[in-house]
Amino acid sequence: MKRKLLGDLISWKNKENHKPLIIYGARQTGKTYLVKEFAKQYYENVYEINFEFEPNAKWIFDENLTVENLILNLSAYKTNINIKEGKTLLFFDEVQKCPQVLTALKSFAIDKRFDCIASGSMLGIMLDKVSSYPVGYVETLVMKPMTFEEFLWANGYDENMILNFKQYFDEGKLVPEAIHNKLNELFTHYLIVGGMPEAVSTYIKTKNISEVIKIHRNILTDYKNDIAKYTSPSIRERVRECYDSIPDQLAKENKKYQYKLARQGGNARYFGSSLTWIQDSGLGFKVERLKTFDIPLRAYRDSTSFKFYYHDTGLLLTLYGDNVQNKILQGDIGIFKGAIYENVIAQTLNSNNISTFYYRRDDRLEIDFVIYYKNSIVPIEVKAGQNTKSISLNNIVNSSKEIKFGIKLSMNNINTSNDKIKCFPLYMIMFIKNE
Repeated sequence: MKRKLLGDLISWKNKENHKPLIIYGARQTGKTYLVKEFAKQYYENVYEINFEFEPNAKWIFDENLTVENLILNLSAYKTNINIKEGKTLLFFDEVQKCPQVLTALKSFAIDKRFDCIASGSMLGIMLDKVSSYPVGYVETLVMKPMTFEEFLWANGYDENMILNFKQYFDEGKLVPEAIHNKLNELFTHYLIVGGMPEAVSTYIKTKNISEVIKIHRNILTDYKNDIAKYTSPSIRERVRECYDSIPDQLAKENKKYQYKLARQGGNARYFGSSLTWIQDSGLGFKVERLKTFDIPLRAYRDSTSFKFYYHDTGLLLTLYGDNVQNKILQGDIGIFKGAIYENVIAQTLNSNNISTFYYRRDDRLEIDFVIYYKNSIVPIEVKAGQNTKSISLNNIVNSSKEIKFGIKLSMNNINTSNDKIKCFPLYMIMFIKNE
């Protein structure tokens, strides 16, 4: 399936004197598939070692890490592949199993003759095991779950069609009702399926949500196994407790992360490194509270108050269990609606490289998200049901001199008649990007 990151890989290859590339990302987000498809199109051949399946290949990186010695060892390990300068991609996969590969990338960067890509699903938490991380000698990319735009590509919508949808967004014009209804339907399906490539592929082939849920459960089992495998004994139980509490944290009316939900009496000192582990593994991310509306937003954040979102909304639904997928299709989602719709919006903003915060003054005034967009501070309210009143958004937009306009996202069509509050369908979050 087509992924946006392919364009980044092409740009990397075409850049003069490009450095070795490291691709981070959670398990099952499609890193291996993407690199292989890229290699098929732009290289004569690919030399691949997957250290998950080939642990005996670690000896190649044990001692002398000069390029001459590495190429000699690689050639001896796989004699059927002719390693050619500029024609062969060296692809080292699942390198969390062999962290010394990352140290070796410095040699390839200095030598400049060979293109190298290293990837892995737990790289963010393995860096302390690297004897000498090649700071300044590598480039990095982060692989995340498929976005709604990529989900549309998988469903047969090409780039020109999506550009046509974007024109309605840019011009603030009503989307034709038939198109609007179809995109709402597809966005609902995206909520359920999520962005894990295997789940999306299964959905496209079968249109069977039960089969999709089976894929989700397998992935979630892999994540639990990773927690057991890659955490140190001192924090293993804490990581598991934090991870297991994410669905409950988001289901609350006040979605601020509360350590006491993970364990009675829990606090930041006890759990802090555990949440960091979950972030570094790519399984979740923080959205911190703003203390006031001013720029740069980051300077006015309260790092002790935050919401914690799951990296894939489809997997989040399966974590909830109780056949909530069917309830969403029927429009009966109860208390889950805030968790689900906020999570997918946070996930999309995160994928679009938008720095995202939230604002909460008290129980009566809270803004779901605050971003810096089009040279302005922009508050965003997310509405899942039929009631789209936004008292908090109205109050903030009308009282703050720093805010030119706010955005309200719902299932309704576009309405930009009010210069202060622009209303867009939820699916149009895909067009709010950091260009």
